[in-house]
Amino acid sequence: MNSVYIDTNIFLYISNENSSFYSESIILVKYLKKNNILILTSTETIQEVIYVALKTKKLGYGLKTTEKIFEIIEELLSINKKAINFYLNLVAKHPTSDSRDSLHIAACIENKIPIIITYDHGFKKFKEIKALTPKEFLEKINL
Repeated sequence: MNSVYIDTNIFLYISNENSSFYSESIILVKYLKKNNILILTSTETIQEVIYVALKTKKLGYGLKTTEKIFEIIEELLSINKKAINFYLNLVAKHPTSDSRDSLHIAACIENKIPIIITYDHGFKKFKEIKALTPKEFLEKINL
């Protein structure tokens, strides 16, 4: 494995030291960096962070989180026409799944990323890629 996709919620927890998921998320990122595993996410993640920040009237938190994302990731993946085609197929195949989750999965498929790391259990419905929590990922590699 040379790359993983990180979902929005991991970045939100990394930006909030009071989160019960903060430590686990930090350990995950440190492990990935130490072992030269590419940390990737897409433009959808940035949109979701800002959406949450505006909705909760915490734009400063959203901008701080976006800065952290740029410090952590190796590359910000674009949502291009090919990814949108994967997305549309996923929406048709999984009509009860969250549309944004389908877009993240489409970015993974388009970029041949086998694992998404997330606390969102809705991703478990998708069989196209493996969805793991940080704890599951770290246990899988015996850390």
